[in-house]
Amino acid sequence: MLACSSHCNVIAHMKRLLRLIPKGSVVLAITSFASYVLGLGRDHFFARTFGAGRALDAYNAAFLFPDLLFNILIAGGIAAAFVPILTELLRKDEKIAKDYVDSVITAATGTMLLSAVIILLFANPISALVAPGFSGEEKLLVAKILHVLAWSPIFFAASNAIGAMLITKRRFLFYGLSPVLYNLGIILGTVFLAPHFGIMGVTYGTLFGAILHLLTRLGDAIWQGFRFRPNYNFRTPEFRKTLRLMLPKMFGHPIELATFWGFTSIASALAPGSVTVISFARNFQSVPISLIGITIATTSFPVLSHAISEKAKEKYWKTLKNSFWAIFSISALSAIVIFFIRRPLIGIFLGGGAFDAEDINRTALALGVFCLSIPTEALVHLLARAFYATKNTTIPVAVSILGIIIAIPGGYFLSHTYGLIALPFAFFLGSAFELIILGILLPRRVGKILD
Repeated sequence: MLACSSHCNVIAHMKRLLRLIPKGSVVLAITSFASYVLGLGRDHFFARTFGAGRALDAYNAAFLFPDLLFNILIAGGIAAAFVPILTELLRKDEKIAKDYVDSVITAATGTMLLSAVIILLFANPISALVAPGFSGEEKLLVAKILHVLAWSPIFFAASNAIGAMLITKRRFLFYGLSPVLYNLGIILGTVFLAPHFGIMGVTYGTLFGAILHLLTRLGDAIWQGFRFRPNYNFRTPEFRKTLRLMLPKMFGHPIELATFWGFTSIASALAPGSVTVISFARNFQSVPISLIGITIATTSFPVLSHAISEKAKEKYWKTLKNSFWAIFSISALSAIVIFFIRRPLIGIFLGGGAFDAEDINRTALALGVFCLSIPTEALVHLLARAFYATKNTTIPVAVSILGIIIAIPGGYFLSHTYGLIALPFAFFLGSAFELIILGILLPRRVGKILD
């Protein structure tokens, strides 16, 4: 009887936990899981083909700059500004909403086309900037990779704008499938092109994956009747409001990438393969953050935006509270599990080929420290979106800048004593600081809007 009672209590607790999770989270969780399975498969082929060596270090270093530019100029601000504005427009005038979407896509792709030209012109100095510890030949390889990767943000710009529209309409399936196809493109490049072109084969596969990322979301949008027409009218009140909301977020969203850019610079001066080890460990750590933190935060975002739009204070806090405890409970448990199974996990997915036992041990050590930041980073994603729903992007940005001020200098100074593990520990300190400050400031912001 006691066993039955205990079993029933567990089931009841799980049912209550599931009710806390917003609708759409299951779809995003499944597609995110599929994406990360392929992501780990991608890392498996990376490790077996290249090991923790300079070729993969060069690819990871080259990847940072175009990704950082894209996140500064486009990705950081589109969802935060686009979703609340489009939510209001769809309630008022669908024609204006359609023109607004077209203008955002036009501006986003045009901006990234210009950035691609800049990267092509300055690839050599950029390579020295992202990897100052590399030799001259290694920096030339970074520049060569940059010449290909410079084009991928153009496809991501259009894809992210369309993706924000799909989020607003709560269509999560093809939105979530796009990263799956992106990773598939990279895997195909690694398996079929790397034997002939080396690390450049991976680079070509990455560009192909970016094209698939766009086509997946575009196909769903077209199925729903969306037809894109270039719109160069950037003087509408809606577009100007988007820029005002994007500007603070443009500096805040890339903070994570800027942090790992700093970590890459620090790691490039450590033992060969250190950049790759940090990248692999971070990829494992980011799985539960994406599956749990980003998934629940993303599906909560439109609900929180609606609550603010309707002045429904109780609905806002109830949604936020339910999402907070769901993220905390599941992410903390995930962190504990990953910590205890990290070495066999890395051995299974990455071990073999050029990735030897020492590489496995170094990656497992870094991942163990990264586990500390799984719950904190997951919750930061939720609290940031809670601010975006109130049409405030400035506070999360300011807090994230303070976080990077802790993370990068902390990682640099601690690395002199503790080596590579100083970087994931400094990352944890930064994310914990962000979580605490956002938690303190959010009630004041919501009270100002709804009271």
